[in-house]
Amino acid sequence: MVVEGTATRVTDPDRPTTLAALWKSRHNWDLHPADGAFTGDEGNEALVFAVIPAKVLAFGKGEPYSQTRYRFA
Repeated sequence: MVVEGTATRVTDPDRPTTLAALWKSRHNWDLHPADGAFTGDEGNEALVFAVIPAKVLAFGKGEPYSQTRYRFA
C-alpha cells in the first residue's frame, strides 16, 4: 500500500501521549512523549507527523495480481 498526501507536523501536545499509550498496549513499545514529539533515553527527539491522504494505491499479491487506486477529496 502506498499513501500519497501532505505531511504536517503534529503540534497537539496530547497526540503523542495518545499514540504512546496505543503503541504500548498493542506492541509493548516504551515511548516517551514530550512537547509534541518523542524523546529517547539519550536525549534524542523524534518529531510526530500526520499524513492527510490524497491518494492511496493498493496492490494485491498472488494470482491474479491486482492493483487499485482510491482518491480523497
